[in-house]
Amino acid sequence: LEAKKMQAAIAATEHIASSLSRFDLASAEAVLSDAALPSPLHDALKRILTNLEMYRPYLPDALFADLHSATTETREFAAPGTTTGVAALVFTDIQGSTATWEACPEGMREALGVHNAVMRECLAEHGGYEVKTI
Repeated sequence: LEAKKMQAAIAATEHIASSLSRFDLASAEAVLSDAALPSPLHDALKRILTNLEMYRPYLPDALFADLHSATTETREFAAPGTTTGVAALVFTDIQGSTATWEACPEGMREALGVHNAVMRECLAEHGGYEVKTI
């Protein structure tokens, strides 16, 4: 019985995390309210959900459309097979992007497109692959 509870909690947590990564707050909230999760995990996920709900008004609607469509988008970079040697993880952040999205959403969309194109070109050149773009 305990193993079944653990499996159910893991499945619920994976669903919630996936929903939150797409800003699908309604789906995350529905699963969180029904899931039998350990209290510390439930509380942590609830705090993340609350923070995202509070942050939502500051994000442009166009960003949310891109997030939802990105789940079905096909990427040209396939994950490599077994690798050996040195590996690098690259995370990028565009400084001031929230204010720029608010002030100039079309310009920011174009800048983000250029940023992603440059990153994808570098990945292709060095045999890398893209895991996730938000």
